[in-house]
Amino acid sequence: MGKGWSSLATRWLGNASGNVAILGAVLLPVGIAAAALAVDEGSLYLERREAQSITDLAAIVAAANIDRAELAVLTTFRENRHPDVALIETGPGLPLYAETSASDVRIQKGRYKADPGLAPEVRFVIGGEPANAVKVTFREKGTRYFASRLIAAPTISTTAIASFPAEAAFSVGSRLVGVNDGILNVLLGKLLGANIALSVMDYNALIDTDVSALAFLDVLATKLDITAGTYDDVLAADATIGEIASALAAVSGHNRQAQLALTAIANAIPASTTIDLPLSHLFDLGRVGHLGLGQGNAGFDAAIGLMEVLGASAAIANGTNQISLDTGLTIPGLLGVTADLAIGEPPQHSPWFAIGEAGTIVRTAQTRLRMVASVGGPGGLLGASIRLPIYVELAYAEAKLKSVSCPSGRVESARVSVAAQPGVAEVWIGEIDPAGLKQFATKPVVQPAKIVQMPIVKITGSAHVNMGNLYPTTLNFTKSEIDARAVKSVSSRNLTESLTASLLDDLDLKVKLDLGLLSLGLVIPSEGVLTSTVSSILGGVTAPVDALLYNLLSALGVRVGEADIRVNGVSCGRSVLVN
Repeated sequence: MGKGWSSLATRWLGNASGNVAILGAVLLPVGIAAAALAVDEGSLYLERREAQSITDLAAIVAAANIDRAELAVLTTFRENRHPDVALIETGPGLPLYAETSASDVRIQKGRYKADPGLAPEVRFVIGGEPANAVKVTFREKGTRYFASRLIAAPTISTTAIASFPAEAAFSVGSRLVGVNDGILNVLLGKLLGANIALSVMDYNALIDTDVSALAFLDVLATKLDITAGTYDDVLAADATIGEIASALAAVSGHNRQAQLALTAIANAIPASTTIDLPLSHLFDLGRVGHLGLGQGNAGFDAAIGLMEVLGASAAIANGTNQISLDTGLTIPGLLGVTADLAIGEPPQHSPWFAIGEAGTIVRTAQTRLRMVASVGGPGGLLGASIRLPIYVELAYAEAKLKSVSCPSGRVESARVSVAAQPGVAEVWIGEIDPAGLKQFATKPVVQPAKIVQMPIVKITGSAHVNMGNLYPTTLNFTKSEIDARAVKSVSSRNLTESLTASLLDDLDLKVKLDLGLLSLGLVIPSEGVLTSTVSSILGGVTAPVDALLYNLLSALGVRVGEADIRVNGVSCGRSVLVN
């Protein structure tokens, strides 16, 4: 019996028939499981691709609408079959592979710097200001159709960073209104070392005419013998005022009056006058500077005013000089005027005109002016003339590009915001040492003004006005305002009346009589009559003194307690994925 069972077992084990069926029965569940896993993995791959595509799109839309990035991202996801996506607020979020029941998205704004010298992972700084890029991180639970009981569904996570290179061109200064050609001719003549004789019509033509900034630099490059290279190569060079005036004339042919005026200025400057102006102190072109010469229209262009360029150039070129001028003008109410002017070196990396993204800064130069006006005195002052010495110290005005947005993605919808602050201004009636005017490292000591100086009567006086804003004011420009050459101003909150009138309100007069001469029997008005008479006489010349101060300073692009801001151009660019 045992031998039979043994024989049966031997035959059964040695029988190979039916092996395929048995093997198939064993491996079929494994094959089905593998197929299910493969289908699930393929499905997850497609889900990841779809999630990445939507994340990329959301980042691009958010960067183009960075002020409304959250709304832009949520709208993008909800319009692409993710209606229940949740926004993770700023702060600690969920772990990257947390088990979540719904999809969520995190939005992080920051600053992206397209610098090939930086490693890709450090080009985007979360929270960097001003923000010009958005990082979007999206997570959702993946779907397993067959293997969900065997393997838990993973969390799909996708990330995209997009930057929106919107740029604007803008400038800071003071726009001339109500030209006095005599004052301007004297001032420009001293600044340029030339005999300038332009008319009011000439100056108005210069004020009203714009030219292309890059077209001007193209012509200037030719005059500087720079035949190849980039706009940054031009800005790295120096130019004389004559070369700048000639280049401006060459690109202002559409206004014959302005062209002739610039040509006259260029021809009037003696060949021996070779003061070189570093062009980088005048312009900052940002990324546009990398363009090759002649390619300006293919990138970004902006309009600049002829008079603005000329005035800023003259001021910067004389940054280390002190200018003394006797205006030699007949001004109603004034017997004569002398003035000394000093212009400081412009702050580093902050020129008068710039093209750039949010965060770009332009500034005016620090300026000092000492002016002495002589006023005729009536019989009440024994026929003596009255001196009115005024000292003005202006810190630089500043404008910072706050934001550039294009809500529709097209330049027609562009909006530019500029945070501007006039320079702190201090103005005195008083005496200073003219030799210390250009020593900007130290502040001149202001002594009481010698207003009336006679053997029997001496009247001194002092006054001080300080004005400035602690915080900048935001100015907003639309595309239509930019095209219309709109100029917007910021002013000190305490500048409520004429500058000279403000000084006279603070004027403290002191009278000193020579008692020895009084004993001779001379009839002298009382102290009260003398101070009242002086105040009345000075009050009558506030308008001409204000006009003189205005013209002298505005020609240099500065003004007491005020600053004019112009957006010269805007480019929306395109929102693009980075990193």
